[in-house]
Amino acid sequence: MDQLQLPIRNPGLYSGLRAFVAAALELLRDDVAAGAEPSFSVGVHRDAPGAPGLYEFQPLAARFVLERARRIAELPATEEAAWTVASDPAVMAFLRAGTAGQLVEPEQVARDEVLLPLLTTMAELNPGFELDEDALLQAYLRLESSLYGDGRRYAAAVPIAGLRLAAGDLLLADGVRLRSVDPELFRLEWPEAAQLNWGGDGGLPGVVLEFERLVGEHDSQAALDPVPAVEQFLSVVRTVVAGAAHAGPYVLERLDFRTLAPRPVSPLAAVRCGSVTSVIDPTVASVLPGALRRLAKDPHGVLARGIERYQVAMGMGDASSLRLVLDALTDLYAAEGEHAAAALRIAAVVGPSLAERRQLADAMRLVAVAVREGRLPDEQLRQAGRLLAAALRTTLAAALVGDLPLTHVQAYADGILLGERERRQLGVTALRPVLQT
Repeated sequence: MDQLQLPIRNPGLYSGLRAFVAAALELLRDDVAAGAEPSFSVGVHRDAPGAPGLYEFQPLAARFVLERARRIAELPATEEAAWTVASDPAVMAFLRAGTAGQLVEPEQVARDEVLLPLLTTMAELNPGFELDEDALLQAYLRLESSLYGDGRRYAAAVPIAGLRLAAGDLLLADGVRLRSVDPELFRLEWPEAAQLNWGGDGGLPGVVLEFERLVGEHDSQAALDPVPAVEQFLSVVRTVVAGAAHAGPYVLERLDFRTLAPRPVSPLAAVRCGSVTSVIDPTVASVLPGALRRLAKDPHGVLARGIERYQVAMGMGDASSLRLVLDALTDLYAAEGEHAAAALRIAAVVGPSLAERRQLADAMRLVAVAVREGRLPDEQLRQAGRLLAAALRTTLAAALVGDLPLTHVQAYADGILLGERERRQLGVTALRPVLQT
C-alpha cells in the first residue's frame, strides 16, 4: 500500500509506527513458533436464556504482549518509533495533558502511551499476530484525529454507592450525568475498573456519576479535575436527600484513547453519612440541578461551610457530632453561645407544627446543657441530637433549593416570631416527623 495515497496527515509518524508494529508482531509470532502459548479466559455463551452453555476461549493478547514488553522495547524499530513520536511537538503536547509537573522521559512516554497500546490493539484484533494493514490504518487515523483535532474528548466516571435512582437517569449539567449501570457493562466501558479494589465485597455499584467535555489546547489542568465536582454533588445529595450516598474510592478518567491513572476522591466524598439508601425520586430530581448551581456559585460561602460541617458531623461519633451540630445551628441562627435564641428561631423556621416546635426547642436546650457539662450521650440525648441534625439538614437543604434566605435567616425567623410574616412551607426539604412516640 502506497503511504502517499493514504488519508493521513503525518506519513512519517505512520511509517515509524507501522515498522514498529510489524517488528513487534514478528517477535510475538516467533515466540509462538518456539512453543510459547498465550493464556486464555474462559466464558460461557448462551444463545438463549436457559439454553446449554457453550464455552468460549478468548486469548489474553494484552498479557502476552506485556510479558514481552522489555524485549519489545529493545527492538531497533521500537527505539526509532519512540524517537519519531517524541520528536513531534503535537504528539508530546497531547501526551503530557493530565501529567503536568511530572518529570518523564519523552521516549518512555511514547512507548507507554502510544506504542504498547497500539501494539496491544493490533494483537487483540488478530490472535495469530499477523499484521492487518486496514486495521492498523484505522487505529492510526483515530490516533491522528486526537492529536491534530481542535479539541480532545475528556471523560470521567465515578461509582456512587448507597444511592438509588427512582426517577431514572438524570442530566445534572452540560456534560454531567447520573445514570444507572449494569456492573458488568461498566467493566466493558472501563476495563481498568476490574483491576481496582472498590471496597466492601469488591463489586461495583449500580449508579455512576459521569463527566464528558471537549478539552482545548489552552484549557488549564483544572479543567481535567472532576474531584471537586464529585464532592459538590455528594454534598447536595446528602443535604437534600440525606442517606448513605458516597463516592469512589476512585475516579476513572480518559483523554481520547488514553486511560489516565485512577484518581482518589476526597475523604469527605468517600465517607458514609448514614445507613439508609439515598433515593432520588422525581420530585428530588427536579430540584437537584438548581441546587448544584447554587452551591457551585459560592463554594466557600456560608451555605458551603454549613453543609461541610453537617457532613463531617454525620461521619463522626455521638459526642463529637453533638457539639458540631449544636455549633453549626447556633452560628446560623444566633451569635456564639446564644443557644436559647437559636432554639426559638430554629423552632419557628423548621417546625411545621406546635408539637414539633416545642420538641426542637427542648432538644436544643438539652444538647446545649449536655455539651457544656461534658455528658456522655444516652438514648434521650442521641434522640435530641438526631432531631437537631435533621433541623440542620432541613435548613441547609431549604437554602439549596431556594426556599430559605440563609444569609438573612435570623431576621426571617424574628419576623415569624413577631407575627410580621408568615412561615414558608418548605416543600421537598421539609422536616419529616421525628417526634418520640
